[in-house]
Amino acid sequence: MAKDEIIGVVTDPGSSLTPEAARRKGVLLLDPTAPLEPQYRRLLEHFDRLLSLHASPELCPMHDAAAEAAEGLADRVRVVDTRLGSAGLGAAALRAAEWIAHGADEKETLREVERLAREGRFFLLTHDLSQLVENRMLPPLVGRFGQALGHWALIGLEKGRFQAPRPVRDAKLLSTIAGLLKRRYGPVRLRVRATFGDLPEEVRGRLKEALARELHLEAGTLAPMDPVARMRVGDHALAVFAYPV
Repeated sequence: MAKDEIIGVVTDPGSSLTPEAARRKGVLLLDPTAPLEPQYRRLLEHFDRLLSLHASPELCPMHDAAAEAAEGLADRVRVVDTRLGSAGLGAAALRAAEWIAHGADEKETLREVERLAREGRFFLLTHDLSQLVENRMLPPLVGRFGQALGHWALIGLEKGRFQAPRPVRDAKLLSTIAGLLKRRYGPVRLRVRATFGDLPEEVRGRLKEALARELHLEAGTLAPMDPVARMRVGDHALAVFAYPV
């Protein structure tokens, strides 16, 4: 692998990156509604190699579809299971593009993506667990238990799998998120990316304030959740991913 190879960073809309935001940061977006192999071949007209980053196969089928499409291009396309999803996948793709832009090679960039998955923290908060159960990301018994609580369900992600939900009262939602991250990272500088479904603007504003007040933020981004991701986790959802810089 030559140091001066031109490497492209690819992901899919499950990252909740808009085409405009992805383009500004040097990330290439696949169209999951069209055949993937021709898309890879077109991109390889401009790049020597591609890093194709996707959510954990436990969360989304896109990784496996990309791996199948890249079989005949395996020497030039590396399909990566980031073990993340939504806000985490978007953060990983942006970070990878940042490292490539600063001269990192493929191995160095992959190590940084792995560090994000290892050291970062991902939380999904939702009022309705039915979509997670329907898409087999949570077992039915857990789904029924969560719905009976009548609160927000806070779900961690470990090694690409959702963990058992814990209840969070509406009034404690934002302080719980900020508190969990503060206890985990303390004074360490963080980047935080959050994606949201039907979350009122007023709540989004208070989330920004809580994170800025409690954490040592280097950067923070709040963006709408991709429609496909919303179909898998539900409309009333908030995904938060933080990682140390």
